[in-house]
Amino acid sequence: MTASAMSTVERSTLIRAPRARVWQALTSIQEFSKWFCVKDAEGEFTPGARMRMVSTHPCGGGDSGQGEAFVVEVVKMEAPEVFSWRWQPGSKKPGEDTSEEPTTLVEFRLTEAEGGTLVTVTESGFDKLSLERRTRVFEQNDKGWEIQLASLARYAGEGA
Repeated sequence: MTASAMSTVERSTLIRAPRARVWQALTSIQEFSKWFCVKDAEGEFTPGARMRMVSTHPCGGGDSGQGEAFVVEVVKMEAPEVFSWRWQPGSKKPGEDTSEEPTTLVEFRLTEAEGGTLVTVTESGFDKLSLERRTRVFEQNDKGWEIQLASLARYAGEGA
C-alpha cells in the first residue's frame, strides 16, 4: 500500500442489536471500557471531554499493549447516530513522544439495518503523521478496528 493510500481506515459490521443498545455500548464509559479493553477511565463521554484510559488489550500499544495510557478527546455525540473522538493513533515505541504529532479522527456512524444496526467506523488523518509513524500505526489500527468491531458486536449483541 502506498503512503498516499494510508490516510483513512474504514470498517463496517452489522450488529444484531437495536441502535439504542449499540449507542449505549459505545457511549457509556463503563460499557465502552469492557468491549474496548480499557481500564481506569473516569467521567463521561461528552463533547469536549478529554478521557484518559489505560489499555488492557493484549494486541494494542507498545509491544503488548497492556498498560499503555492514552487520551481520547470527544468531538461529536449525536444520539443515536454519530460518536467521534480524536486521539494519538496506534502504539508507541518505548520512549517515543507523540504529544506534538497530529491526532486522527475516529467516527462511529450507526444506521438501522435489517436484522440490527450497521456500525461504520472511520479513522482519518493518518496522512498528517510522519511517514515512519504513519506506516506502522495505519497497519496497527487497520487490524485493530477489525478486532474492536468484532468485540463490540459480541458485547452489544449479547442478550439483545
